[in-house]
Amino acid sequence: MMAANVQEILEKLPGKDCGQCGFKTCAALAEFAAVHPDALKRCIYLGQPAGLAPALPATNEDITWKDMLGREYDFVLEPFPEDPGPRETIAPLNPLNVERLAVKKGDVLYGRPVVTGCPVTHVGVVVEDPDYLSGSIVWCIVGLMAARERGREIGYYHTIAYEGIVRHARQELQIGRRYFFLPRMCMLQSRHSGLVNALGKRENGMRVRVEGIWIA
Repeated sequence: MMAANVQEILEKLPGKDCGQCGFKTCAALAEFAAVHPDALKRCIYLGQPAGLAPALPATNEDITWKDMLGREYDFVLEPFPEDPGPRETIAPLNPLNVERLAVKKGDVLYGRPVVTGCPVTHVGVVVEDPDYLSGSIVWCIVGLMAARERGREIGYYHTIAYEGIVRHARQELQIGRRYFFLPRMCMLQSRHSGLVNALGKRENGMRVRVEGIWIA
């Protein structure tokens, strides 16, 4: 039987079992948080209405501009509102796997990025038909539970680009410059660096494409 304090913590959690906190289920996080309360900070949905991504602070002044390791960054990259998660363009180390697996729009795939330095397995839903010539895939990162239900492994892959909305920045963004940035939905809450190679205005912010991604 679950302890009362664990049950109370579990009732505060979103029940998504997304795995983005590092635990397989919300119940596992609740059990750990009963002993280590600070672990609740790992839940990116805590305090948000069910089914919604966490909202950014209303103003730049509310953002610390430091990642979990205390390193400064220049802007926050949010997912497009119409996407189920952060949008990435990737290329498997073996591009033949795209054709071999007959990857198509709507598929759920999982693998781990190399070169960038990220230690976390990513799970994504393919949002565009892949480029079979280059082997590149455009997907949106979703919770780890999706891989359990119908995911297929693509192994290691290169991250070609991140795309998203920038509403909060400490300086004007320019094409051709490398910046430190924080992907809003990053599980590690670790700053990345990347080269901005496309900018475009949107009603709710600036559309930005970043290439040459490193965790720095």
